[in-house]
Order: sequence, then structure tokens, then C-alpha cells
Amino acid sequence: MVITSETQVCDIAVEYPTAIPVLERLGIDYCCGGKHTLAEACTKGDVDLAPVLEELERQQRNTNAPETQWRNAPLKEIAEYIVQRHHAFTREQIKLIGDLMKKVEVRHGADHPEVFEIGKIFAVTSSELTHHFFCEENILFPYIGKMEAGQQAALPPVFGSVEQPITRMMMDHDQAGEELRALRGLTNDYTPPTAACPTWRALYRALEDLELDLHQHIHLENNILFPRALAQARAPELSTEKA
Repeated sequence: MVITSETQVCDIAVEYPTAIPVLERLGIDYCCGGKHTLAEACTKGDVDLAPVLEELERQQRNTNAPETQWRNAPLKEIAEYIVQRHHAFTREQIKLIGDLMKKVEVRHGADHPEVFEIGKIFAVTSSELTHHFFCEENILFPYIGKMEAGQQAALPPVFGSVEQPITRMMMDHDQAGEELRALRGLTNDYTPPTAACPTWRALYRALEDLELDLHQHIHLENNILFPRALAQARAPELSTEKA
């Protein structure tokens, strides 16, 4: 694939996973905003397009071995990887960040009230993610696995079609993306004050690590798992129409 200004960012991330660190470093949204063209994403992020194209082309030339191509993996395998890798990491980070947040609020909250605002946003985000993971692990992912295996069991009562829960999950991703941007703004791009204690620095590092992992996590769902699941769900309908 030749990367141009009109290439969708999600396609770059899917076709060349090794480009993801480049997109991250340049602040180009490839998960929630992945449907934008590269030109649109650069404009939105106030990034000059020309050097981005040059760096991505250089990355393509220097990539010797492709990473795992999730676009060809079984859907069940992708879902299991998301749960075991990304859900597990996020749960660990939520606990770590919560513990660090309490200490920073107690020690520095009086002089830095912004830490309480950071704590409020994080509390909302962590609660939403916990519910989101429950829905995926107990309802959506098992159904996708059964659908892939050809088990035509009745849809759970909450489903009108598999498109409805997928749409709901993607809306959750958009909300999480907004909250992560708010956290990045309040923390000055996760840059602690010069005199910040080690706990405060560890808090900002943990928040940034969480954001990076969520970007990769959401990309895997929005741009690979969910589109493939929707295509498979629609395949019987297309076969019926042709018949």
C-alpha cells in the first residue's frame, strides 16, 4: 500500500503496525479518529503533513519483518488477545493509578487543586472502562466467537443485531478518547512540575502508559475486530439477497 495524504489513518495502522509508534509520537489519532485521512488528521492535530509522509515512507522502507497481522487472525483469537493483554493491563493500571492518585492528592492537593480534577476525570474513566470490559467479556466477545464458529444461537435479548452493541462499544471508545485528551491537557502532556516528588512523576507516567495502551487497544477493536465481525454478520444477509 502506498501511503498518501488521502490514506485513512486506520489503514496505515492496520497495514503497517510498526507505524503506530510514529503516529503516537506525532500525536496523530489512529484509533477513535482513524477514519480521517492522513491530511485531515494532520490538520486536526496541527501537524505539518509533508514530514509526516516522509517519516511514514521511511518507516515502510526500514521495516524488515511484518508484525502480527491481526486482520487475518480468527476473531476469537483477537478477542482473547484483547482481554488477556489490554484488559488485564488496564485493570492493573487502574489500581496503580488509583493508589498513586490518593497519595498525590493528600500530599499536594492543597497547593495544586488541579490534581483533584485529574482524579475526578480518572475516576469516571476507570468506572466506565470497568463496565465496558464487563460487557465485552461477558456478552459481545462470546457472541462474536459463536458467530464465527457458525453457531446460530438466538441473539441475547439486549441485541437487535450485533451492530447495536458494537456501536455502543465504539461510542464508549469515543468518550474514553475525550477523557484521555482532557487528562493530557490537565497534566500538560503528562509533564510533572519541576519540583514534583517521585510519586507524582510515577502517577503521570502511569497515566501516559495507560493512554498509549488504550490507543492500541481501541485501534484493534475499532479498525480490525469490529469491522470484520460486522462483515461476517452481514454475509448471510448478502447470500440471501443473491439467492
